[in-house]
Amino acid sequence: MKQNVFDPIRSFRDEEVHSYLSKIIDEPLFHEALAYQFGKEKVPYWLDKITTFQSIHELQQELLLPLLENLLRESVEKLTYSGTEALHKNTSYLYISNHRDILMDSFILNYILFIEGFDTIESAIGNNLFVMPWIEHLARLNKSFVVKRNLEGKALYEASLILSLYMKDTLFRRQQSLWIAQQEGRSKNGDDFTQPSLIKMLLMASDKGEESNLLNQYHIVPVSVSYEYDPCDVYKCWDAYQKSIGKSFEKTNNMRLNEMKEGLIEFKGKVHFSVTHPMIFLFQEFKMREAIQHVATAIDNEIQSHYIIYPFHWYCYDKSNYSDRYYNEYAGKENDFETRINHQLQKIEKFFTQTNEEDIMRSYLYGFYANIVKNYLAKTKSASCLNF
Repeated sequence: MKQNVFDPIRSFRDEEVHSYLSKIIDEPLFHEALAYQFGKEKVPYWLDKITTFQSIHELQQELLLPLLENLLRESVEKLTYSGTEALHKNTSYLYISNHRDILMDSFILNYILFIEGFDTIESAIGNNLFVMPWIEHLARLNKSFVVKRNLEGKALYEASLILSLYMKDTLFRRQQSLWIAQQEGRSKNGDDFTQPSLIKMLLMASDKGEESNLLNQYHIVPVSVSYEYDPCDVYKCWDAYQKSIGKSFEKTNNMRLNEMKEGLIEFKGKVHFSVTHPMIFLFQEFKMREAIQHVATAIDNEIQSHYIIYPFHWYCYDKSNYSDRYYNEYAGKENDFETRINHQLQKIEKFFTQTNEEDIMRSYLYGFYANIVKNYLAKTKSASCLNF
């Protein structure tokens, strides 16, 4: 394939499937993943089958879709979704969502669109997650494109421009829908807001004066992601707590692998994806900086107003606010919820050998889910009814 500026970040193509799968099937961790999902006795069958795949579609249909369906059966009590009826199959969309899980957010959205008869989407993934080469290979075979992280200055500008041009080319020329998170990395405190830098990046591919036209041609669709339980909530809270006291820690590759694994296989309870509607933007009355913030805020409004608030979330909101205001939403489930929180807190001791910060981390966990409720109440009309 001819080398071009997009090659370091683009998703792989059909003609590359055999070459990269031949490398992946020799990886012990890939064997473990197959054994976990299909049983050890089925691993030789799958390794043989994988070598016959000739296209991205075949790989997704024959292997990755069954893998995801197994994960959903084992880790999700009930998956629901809404809003896909407003989409058109001959239109390419840019889906922007809040970011709860490293892998499952885009996997589940892809699954929902697939079962509704849409083509699978390309998904953004940070290169900080490529702790092993085969993970990058499999991600890009699964129609992921790479967002380069931890850059500064000229390198950041150049990477952002290439990413912007790639997304424009993919949406317009290749007519391929995309997904990207509203902020870099997952929200560490449940407070979901769109980074203005994301909108700035998207606009780098625009001609001067054509910014609103470009965004409207992208058919931006906010997607609101709601998990009853976030398997990795305590790790996010630990990160937020460390930053609050002026400390930071560099995640090891094992930590990243563990979070990816737990996000895939651990119990999430009920999960809902609300696909909203394509947005229309008018910039004429705004200066560019104001316009960018206007777009980010509009996306936030759609995402936050379409959350599904589960009983556990109401419970955490009350605990965080020293209140029993929403007691009827979770009455009788308090002990179960505290058992779940205690289970999560044990992970901190396991990974960070901390034993004296349980109360602090408990409050951070309450706050994580409380922020989801806070933003929902602030953005919905029902808030005025609930606050009398």
